[in-house]
Amino acid sequence: MSHTLDSIAKELGLSKTTVSRAISGKGRISEETRKKVNEYIKEINYRPSAVARSLASNRTYNVGLVVPADSALGEMPYFQTLMTGVCDRAMEFEYDVLIILADNDGIAALRHAVSNRKIDAVIVSRCERDSKVINFLKESDIPYIVVGNPMDEGVPYVDHDNEGAASRMIETLIDAGITRMALIGGGENINVTHSRLEGFKKGFINKGLKADESLIFLNMHKSARMDSVLKESIAEGAECIVCMDDMLCNSVLNCLHNDGISVPEDIKLCSFYDSNLLSTSKPSITSLYFDAKKLGGQCLEILMRNLDGESITSQTLTDFNIQMRDSTL
Repeated sequence: MSHTLDSIAKELGLSKTTVSRAISGKGRISEETRKKVNEYIKEINYRPSAVARSLASNRTYNVGLVVPADSALGEMPYFQTLMTGVCDRAMEFEYDVLIILADNDGIAALRHAVSNRKIDAVIVSRCERDSKVINFLKESDIPYIVVGNPMDEGVPYVDHDNEGAASRMIETLIDAGITRMALIGGGENINVTHSRLEGFKKGFINKGLKADESLIFLNMHKSARMDSVLKESIAEGAECIVCMDDMLCNSVLNCLHNDGISVPEDIKLCSFYDSNLLSTSKPSITSLYFDAKKLGGQCLEILMRNLDGESITSQTLTDFNIQMRDSTL
């Protein structure tokens, strides 16, 4: 038999509203009635439908995950892994995840979801400078959290220690005898670019050295300059090309291969982010491993606690692994 609020109310001789209040724990009813209803629904193994739960608790049981609409295919391994972490954790809280495409080029989908009460909370998967997404959420009456440090004390976030990890990677390479490196970086509008840049420089400083500023190249994700930048770096004596992420590293490796430049014989190569995009690379790529799935799950859990009345505290996850592989031998 399929049980409903109506059938339960009739069986117990109560109103549908009273049963709803007893299940949600909200509203003024006697403790005796609340106990009576809860004992009965436990006995019949009743689980409220999504609609019933929503009406009873004034929640949608949806959380919005904002993904940038301009994500290139090469960036997807990170977002897919993050999304898996969010969705897996959401299931434990009996929540669904609504994917929302929004970035500095447009936030119409996010505005629609918030204004029409389609979601209870928001996770922002990428942290941009002067972010239209974050600025909108700061003015909205909805809980939210950002993946990545927004450099704004008023914005809650969860992030990996990108700066610390990048620094340790550079120190490890220097300890291996590699002291002259070129850095290939992403967009300056993305906060993680600056965190990894600071880590790159700090790694040299911690070893009593200084990074060569002339060998630092940013905004390279969609740059037609990649081939000339790599040739310039090698001509200037770079021993290793350091890439800020897996997408850039894959592009660099392909470009070097097309130019007949061998890794690691002619130039060494490493990445500040590891993913399955690099899993079949020849040679295997030295890289930093972060658990993006754990990051996504942590964001979701913090939001759920916030919905239950707890205040949000920003967190930086310090666990990472340096994967030393063939590309820097």
